[in-house]
Amino acid sequence: MQHSAKKVYLIHGWAANRHVFDDLIPRLPANWTIYTPNLPGHGDAPFDGSFDIAGIADELSEQINEPAYLLGWSLGGLISLYMAARYPEKIQALCITASFAKFQAAPDYPEGLSNPALAKMIDLFQQDYHKYMKQFLQLQFLYAKEQQSILEKVLPDIVKHGAPSAMQAALDTVAETDARPLLPDIDIPTLLIFGAKDSITPPRMGEYLQRHLPQSTLHTIEKAAHAPFLTQADEFASLITTFFEQN
Repeated sequence: MQHSAKKVYLIHGWAANRHVFDDLIPRLPANWTIYTPNLPGHGDAPFDGSFDIAGIADELSEQINEPAYLLGWSLGGLISLYMAARYPEKIQALCITASFAKFQAAPDYPEGLSNPALAKMIDLFQQDYHKYMKQFLQLQFLYAKEQQSILEKVLPDIVKHGAPSAMQAALDTVAETDARPLLPDIDIPTLLIFGAKDSITPPRMGEYLQRHLPQSTLHTIEKAAHAPFLTQADEFASLITTFFEQN
């Protein structure tokens, strides 16, 4: 099958970096030009102490000079929503995976988490990033153990820069950010991919997005947790290739 050339941005999640996509990229069409930026204070990207979602969305969007395709995972999905809301002319289609419009629950938002556990992970990551990142990723493979060789392949590059300096600032920002008002105006074809076993961004967060994003489709992967592009790599690559090619 002939794939059309595309510019595709893959935006990683909290406490990780661009290397989390190293296994996915070779599964995508060879003629796509793929960009994997590191978020501020993640991987080898500098950090000035401020982690501002809208500001990061602005900086990433400045690099886009023709309509591009965005894949945002977790925190990267939230940033992708801001990019699509602020620069709709630059975004051809969106894939939001294991992400959210608002992370924490509120009286008018039962889809959020009442007691997020991520703050406890900061101390562990700072103690021994390699050990606890490996544990975190192993949990994602719990229902897809046959794919565990992927973990061994990507882990060394994910952990080589040590614990991200922006973890606390990014988590504080996530706690305060509410993208719900932006959703009705994001009139861009959007594929939502969620894992049925995900306790960090449970499928109900995807259902909320699907109800409020005008052009969205929700796909739930039964045995996936929080990193479906790693644990169900072929299925995930096939889903986004088909979706981006159609849009």
